Amino acid sequence: MAKELRFPNINSITISGRLTRDVELRYLQNGTPVAKLSIAFNRNYQKNGEWQQDTGYIDIVVWSKRGEQCAEYLHKGSPVLVEGYLRTHSYVDKNEQKRKVTEIISNKVSFLEKESYDAKSNEEFQPSDNINKKNVSQPVAEVTDDDVPF
Repeated sequence: MAKELRFPNINSITISGRLTRDVELRYLQNGTPVAKLSIAFNRNYQKNGEWQQDTGYIDIVVWSKRGEQCAEYLHKGSPVLVEGYLRTHSYVDKNEQKRKVTEIISNKVSFLEKESYDAKSNEEFQPSDNINKKNVSQPVAEVTDDDVPF
């Protein structure tokens, strides 16, 4: 008889990189700010005794006041440290093609470029009261793809 496996429910990511474009800030119909960032990140590794570098890209979603702060202080090329969780969803594009998107829903964004912020702007982001306070790890569960203007 095979034993039942128990896996922990962990979905957490910390990543650093530089913005690939300026921050896109939008507001939902209820007035909630939502910002979208895209970052490039590097991974160094050795292959056949030579160092290689691999660059990846990922989208970040930042909610509420911290999203507004990102739009105010960050720009293309700004270095950031992002903490959050991964979310994957699918949609059908305007050409009727099914697309799959993986993004990070941020819990915290740290600005790494001293000139881009003052001390107050680097306070730790906490999700606001209007985002599913019972389950902070899934704030977008109540928002459909039609609500997010990206």
